[in-house]
Amino acid sequence: MNNDFNSNIPDFSTRKKVLKIILFLLIISLAILVVQLFFKESLSFTQGNLVIINSFVAFILLFLYIVLIADMYVSIKRIKEREKVELPNEFRVDAFKQTYFLISDTVILIIFIFILVLSVVLKIGIFGIIFSLFGIGIFSYFLSIMIKSRKYSLEVQNRNIKVLYKNQEIGTFEIKDIVFVAFFGSGKQKVKIGDYPIMEIYNSKGKKVLRIPLSLKNYWLMKKYFLKYRVNVNDIYVE
Repeated sequence: MNNDFNSNIPDFSTRKKVLKIILFLLIISLAILVVQLFFKESLSFTQGNLVIINSFVAFILLFLYIVLIADMYVSIKRIKEREKVELPNEFRVDAFKQTYFLISDTVILIIFIFILVLSVVLKIGIFGIIFSLFGIGIFSYFLSIMIKSRKYSLEVQNRNIKVLYKNQEIGTFEIKDIVFVAFFGSGKQKVKIGDYPIMEIYNSKGKKVLRIPLSLKNYWLMKKYFLKYRVNVNDIYVE
């Protein structure tokens, strides 16, 4: 269980050590490269290949250094933004619209439909038809879930939560009726870069009463809300 909103602040000590090592290796690699280029006219064929290899190594090290620095900067910026989130007594939370994911999944669905049409027209074989039908079924299912879930919203008033679908009330419950809340990424157990947070709420009977995708800000807001009222929270989105 994760009952501390601040328990998931990243520890950058290891990251900083790795950055120092990469920077040290990068400086050595660049120094060697400068020497090699200074004597480039007298280099043998083998030494010339070593220059190419060293250039590639220097590029990889530089790329890793920039990526790690950028990732750490984004993480620190998110932490600062999270600390600015205030929890009002009344607020509204709309489901994350998932527009990018809807577009990408729609494109993939169209590709599978195109494969199906080609398989039928060109009589490629049963494998192409089965493969495309399987893909169409999977991505149609994902799209239907995303389209439905983006229409949910919550209106929170102190200890009461009102659930709306297409702005029409479909249910209400009090904080005392909630025994467990789970937060995870859209990639389920393995959180990946680009995942958006999803929240699931369970009642006293252990039944899931709500599943809603959230924006990053609303994820912080809802987590703060449930921790305020000491609801058991399991959060793997940040892990």
